[in-house]
Amino acid sequence: MIIVVFGLPGTGKSFFSKHLEKETGACYLNTDMIREKENRKGRYNTKSKQAVYDRLMDLAEEKLREGSDVIVDGTFHKQARRKEISETAKETGHRIYFIETKATEQTVKSRLKTGRKYSEADFQVYKIISNEFEPCQEDHLTLWTDYETVEEMILKAKKYING
Repeated sequence: MIIVVFGLPGTGKSFFSKHLEKETGACYLNTDMIREKENRKGRYNTKSKQAVYDRLMDLAEEKLREGSDVIVDGTFHKQARRKEISETAKETGHRIYFIETKATEQTVKSRLKTGRKYSEADFQVYKIISNEFEPCQEDHLTLWTDYETVEEMILKAKKYING
């Protein structure tokens, strides 16, 4: 299966994804980590972003072929990107689940003041992506990372995934 954890910067995608990885044993892939490995830090033009998402898709397909479940962690703020990964799941015969992380703007602002190992996003980037964010049209689970404990979020995710 493919689990897409998406949302705005600072909403807790990576925090939640890493915990979900431990619970599920799925392979964890993150756009910020790929951006660093591909020497694309600080480059957010359309071509560079597409290259990061293309690499993410390649890695996800590779892991799926190896028999692993995959968690992909990225903003996926455009419907076209979510559609692309949905089509990959369909073509490869894998189930796909979308989990959106959210947090209040006040929480995000506070979180983004603290440096993070891979993410370069600050509050200004959050505002830009927030203005460009296209609502998810797929069936998905929404988690409020500033109101729910990680244990509660994991339980909700497992229930969503297992039906």
